[in-house]
Amino acid sequence: MKRQYDFSSAERGRFHRPNAKLNVPASSMGTAWEGASGGIGRFVVDGAGQSILIRLTERFLYCADDGKLIDKHGVKGLIFAHMSSKRGTSEIGRFGLGFKSVLGVSAAPEFFSRAGSFRFDGKRAAKRIRQTVPAKRCPALRLPVPIDPRNEAKSDAELRELMGWATNIVRLPLKVGVHDDLAAQMREFPAEFLLFVPHVRYLTLEAAGDKSRESTLREEDGELRLDAGEDSSRWRSFIHTHQLSDDARADSRSPDDSGDVRIAWAAPLDGLNETGYFWAFFPTHTASLLAGILNAPWKTNEDRLNLLPGPCNDELIDAAAKLAAKALPKLSLPTDPAKHLDALPRREEAGDGEHSRRLREKLLAALRD
Repeated sequence: MKRQYDFSSAERGRFHRPNAKLNVPASSMGTAWEGASGGIGRFVVDGAGQSILIRLTERFLYCADDGKLIDKHGVKGLIFAHMSSKRGTSEIGRFGLGFKSVLGVSAAPEFFSRAGSFRFDGKRAAKRIRQTVPAKRCPALRLPVPIDPRNEAKSDAELRELMGWATNIVRLPLKVGVHDDLAAQMREFPAEFLLFVPHVRYLTLEAAGDKSRESTLREEDGELRLDAGEDSSRWRSFIHTHQLSDDARADSRSPDDSGDVRIAWAAPLDGLNETGYFWAFFPTHTASLLAGILNAPWKTNEDRLNLLPGPCNDELIDAAAKLAAKALPKLSLPTDPAKHLDALPRREEAGDGEHSRRLREKLLAALRD
């Protein structure tokens, strides 16, 4: 049994001891054995998600997890755009495009896995490509080079520690001048991210000089409990997979996709009267006015902060409105039968955006129907 990293403490390098002696209370010896559908059974099936640790040092940014090993299809997804097999799932990566964003902070990203390790080098790739094709611009992530993780760990104590428990590790040698911006982004990283990646249950962010931030997500009686430091919140999550029309697919960022997209609405049980926002796995500045967070692969501008007009987003909003209308009654309580009404968008006001207006219109129409 491999050791598990303990994400419940800010202490670094602390591990669970799988062979530690268990003290079983005598009073529990006579209790009945729980079946497969019991609490632990549901946790094993639904709640025992992977752990992710993000660590920033002066030289590197590390991302380590104890999830599934990368395979050949995963490697192809990194080196060839639009070849991802993640269709209609909650997995955040699509087409290898997300991994390409690391080139903004690193010129030579590295991927370590128990299944195999490799490094990208833009300069080396450009040299090899230009021996065959006289190209001005060359893809930096097209030609990975195998590396020996044990040799790399000899000179990197952080990597050596992470290799003690992780199954996959991304190490990014930092470009000059990006460290402080990354540290700031880690301080502001929203814990609500975990609501939309159900395969992740534990997230720890570590930056030199800052206090470690731990976030955990667990399910209790159909509710999601999100704990982030001293803050705790309760949510209900509703999910729908939508098939885009041909017009919407042509307008989307990925016209050659199958068209299956996942729409999720996370409703805060203790904040249904607060303004909600559209998310594309991360917050946008576009208010939805429906309580909570509407997460989908919205078409956004380049900085991913605002939704764009067009058939793709219009269709996704229409589908989200139907999802919310169907889920809305599940927010009422026996002690407060009208509680779900708090989640509805307020009446129209000057300055409302076109996307929030469309969502309000389509949601109210769906409720009338």
